[in-house]
Amino acid sequence: MTDRNPIPAGAVLVAVDIAKLRNEVLIEIPTQKRRRSLSVLNNRAEHDRFIETLKAYGAPVICAFEATGNYHRPIAWRLIEAG
Repeated sequence: MTDRNPIPAGAVLVAVDIAKLRNEVLIEIPTQKRRRSLSVLNNRAEHDRFIETLKAYGAPVICAFEATGNYHRPIAWRLIEAG
């Protein structure tokens, strides 16, 4: 049977708008009313900074984006590697 609530309680929700040179990110933290937005350039150093930002919340992270050509592949790979 499928899980009717696949998002864990207290999870940080992340939406990524994929583009060629940079990704626009919107982060919703359950304990805050305002969402955080940031830009992440498509390079390893920026991806590492983004991953460290997400790890700092100390909560499960649910990340979503659409597959856009091949532009999503580098950041998707880094997020998967980071767990």
